[in-house]
Parts: sequence; structure tokens; C-alpha cells
Amino acid sequence: MDTGSDKIKQQMQTIPIPSERLLHRARLGIEQAGREKQKETRLRRTWTSIAAVIVVLLLSTALVNHTKVWAAIHNALQFIPGTGMVKEEKSPEERYILSKPITVKVGGEGSIVITGMMSDHEMTYITMTGQNTARLMDVTLINAQGETVTIDATMASWGGTNWTSDFWHKGELDVQGDIKLIIGEEARIEVPIHLTKAESFDSYSELGPTSTANGLSITAITDKVDEKARVSIITPPRQDFRIIDYGIHGVYLHDESLKLNVVNEAGKKLEITTVQGLSSPQSELYFPLGRTPDETYTLTIPEINVEYQDEVKVKVPAETTDNLNQTFEIAGYPVTITHVEKTSPTTLRVYTDLHYDEKAPSSLYMIGAEESGMAKLKEKTGEVVYLECTIEPGSKHLTLHINRPDIVLRGPWVFHLRQSDFSS
Repeated sequence: MDTGSDKIKQQMQTIPIPSERLLHRARLGIEQAGREKQKETRLRRTWTSIAAVIVVLLLSTALVNHTKVWAAIHNALQFIPGTGMVKEEKSPEERYILSKPITVKVGGEGSIVITGMMSDHEMTYITMTGQNTARLMDVTLINAQGETVTIDATMASWGGTNWTSDFWHKGELDVQGDIKLIIGEEARIEVPIHLTKAESFDSYSELGPTSTANGLSITAITDKVDEKARVSIITPPRQDFRIIDYGIHGVYLHDESLKLNVVNEAGKKLEITTVQGLSSPQSELYFPLGRTPDETYTLTIPEINVEYQDEVKVKVPAETTDNLNQTFEIAGYPVTITHVEKTSPTTLRVYTDLHYDEKAPSSLYMIGAEESGMAKLKEKTGEVVYLECTIEPGSKHLTLHINRPDIVLRGPWVFHLRQSDFSS
């Protein structure tokens, strides 16, 4: 199906047709001209001129809309490995990327992985993760000309023996050719790096195998790292929701069978590993490759987790009330407050029915509230049973600011991959 032609057709169909009032005025103008000139031929010419002007305006609008649609269709796409980012621009930018991660051994048991790097005329961005090492506060980049710049960490997360950091430099750096990255504090380590120029693509399907289900297209970009398959999962940007999980971690309390999985041609489920990162959602995974060149794999995403940016206000009684059955909508999904229970002078439990349906294409399973610090979830489905909210002593009502609606969006999205898809 030619989706580009469909979009252009839709744009043409949305061009406003002159209203009856406008046409009526045009006819009045024609009649007035006819009375003044007393010539029927002049009336025809006037009507023809006005009609021609209208047609020209319509065609002009059509051409403008056509141009906008055509430009949108032909945006240049550049994928940045290790970061989960896809740059989408009107024209290709000169951008340099780290095509594969670099692992650096530190001491006896420590390691640091440079997971991604991107540099263009606006900035240089580096992502790293470490294990059994001190967390890095900055790194030093030395380019092929010997010029040195220190790049500070801008975001970080850590726990136990693991840490993850992002490093960001504003402005253009010359990173062509062989460069070096100096990491570490006491025992400084020099890491040689060679960035490659990012390729540009016209569509997500050119980036990798693409599967569409439930109105959402997901693309799997394949690569090979250290004899393992690397798959990066991406989707076109959405205005209505953001993706929380591609099924790698799965919706809390959902069955393991509903998580992303990879099986070989013998039907054996393969072990999936990930590298810790700051980007959300987790979009990069690894699995072991077979030894035969004709080996095939099936990657399946049964469901994903998305969050809508929506909020509603709901007023409920601040005392125990049975059979309340108060229904509202959030992100287009119905929620019924079945009853409320006052468990202390400052605590109110708000019981909800999210109308969860395991067979529906999508289901609301999670909501939050500014007034709530805790929620009870139902086993297996993970849907909210009640929100525990704080109220002022003596209050007659509580206004809830319901937000963060999480939806499980069901597929499946299926990708049939070959050994040859994972190049070195």
C-alpha cells in the first residue's frame, strides 16, 4: 500500500471548500456586474473569473499541503546505536557515531562499557556503564589533532557495584579520524576510538525489519557484537503516548510468557541480556547466535507498556461510602470508583474498577494520583485495586488529581530474523 499517496490524498480531502455564504457573495457580485453592464456575456466572464480565482486558491492550497506532506514523508533518519535515539530531520546532518560498544577492563574485576557516542555540529554525547569501578565524573576527549576537551557527566544512576552515566558537551568538536578518550581518576586509561559517519535513511523500514500491530509500528535494528546478536528496538515518535517498556522487563505481575522473547528454529527460547542505561525504555538487547550460517530466529513482543499524558479531577466523599459507582474517563478509558473507605482520620482508600480486559487490544491497568502515595495491585493483571490517599482531618470531600494512566498495548509484534541479518 502506498502510504505516501494515502497521506497526500487525505491532505487534498481536507482542503476547505468555499462556504455557501462565500459562493452566495460571489453570485451577488456577478449579478451586480450584470446589472451595471447590462450584458449577459459580461456576467459569464465575471463568474468565470471568480470561479477561476477559487480554483487557483484551491490548487495553491493543495500544492502547499502536498509540499508539506512530501517533506514530512522524506525526513532523513539517523539511528544512534547504544542510545536508543533516532534523529529525524528535514535534511541529513553530518553526524559521527560509535557503531559498536567498547568494553574496557579496570583492575582485577572492574569493567567500563562505552555504550554509545554521537557528535554533530551542536553537541557531543557519550553514554557509559560501569561495574566494580568508581563512578566517572568526567572524561577527556583528545582528537586527531591533539586538541583536548573535558566533558562532564550530566546524568547518572548507581546502585550496588553498578553505575551508568551520560556525558554531554555543547558545541561542535572535530572528532574525525582516530580519537582518544581518557577515563579514570587514579589509574587513567586511554581508550582509542574511531567514529563512523552516520548513515541516513528515508523510512524506519529501511533501518531494519518492521512489524505493525494495533496501530503501532516497531522496528528491530540488528547488529553483531562480540559474537552475540544485538537488537535495538525503535518506534516513530508519538504525540499521544510514550513507551515505558517494549516487553523486555514486562508489565509488573504479568506472566513471563507475555515478555519479549527470542526462539531459534528448533523452538528453544534463548537467553536475553541487556546493558544498563539511562535511556527509557530499555531498547537494546543481546542473545547468543548459533553456529550455522542458515540459522533463523523469531523475536516476539506480545505486549508493550505505554503511558498517556492525561489528568482528570475527581471529587469523592471523604467518608466510607459503599456502592459509589462513580465513573470517569482518562485517556479515553473508563474508570469506576466503586467505593471509598476511611481507614484513619487522614487516610482514605479509593477503590477502583479499571474495566481491565485481557482479550481487548489494549487495557488500562495503572493510574496514579497526586494525593496518593500507595496503591494495591491485583495479582496476575497488575491493575490497581485501590489508591491510598491522604486527606485533611474533618474534610467532607477529597478532590483527586488522577494522572499517569498506563496502558498495556497488545500485539504481537513478530520479527523473523536470519543469521545473515547480524553482520560483524
